[in-house]
Amino acid sequence: MEVNPKNISGRYYSKGVRTAILKKYGGRRRFHLNRHRFAGYRAEIMRSVFCLCPLGWAPWSPRLVESAVLGCVPVVIADGIQLPFSETVRWPEISLTVAEKDVRNLRKILEHVTATNLSMIQRNLREPAFKRALLYNIPMMEGDATWHILDALSRKLDRSYRRSKDFDPMRS
Repeated sequence: MEVNPKNISGRYYSKGVRTAILKKYGGRRRFHLNRHRFAGYRAEIMRSVFCLCPLGWAPWSPRLVESAVLGCVPVVIADGIQLPFSETVRWPEISLTVAEKDVRNLRKILEHVTATNLSMIQRNLREPAFKRALLYNIPMMEGDATWHILDALSRKLDRSYRRSKDFDPMRS
């Protein structure tokens, strides 16, 4: 998890969530927090049970998909977020959502999940169809990320076309 060095106060970047996490858990051995990506980034994700995915400048980042595909349970900390491919990917079954105001209780929340339903979440993360839905392939494969984007655009264009056919400018 990176904290933007240009705005360590966090008032704008991440609405203070990343700064709060760093202050509360930065020195704890069970939390590996790093201000920048590092050489062993992917290996660290693969070794981790939970990967924090707090908002930054945008509501979600590539870490969400990276962690899920590499088998680490994404912990989404971004109130009101709309996750990618939500029509296909059952995010509640493969990730955790923690309210921004509950960051101070993060350790307890993760311990509770570990004791109750972690094995089910990890089993869901290993589903091949889920990983396929988040990855781009060359050439495109049915069910991969490119396919889902094009399918969603096609449905959206179809709805738009049907609405425009029904629109009669003389009735307005």
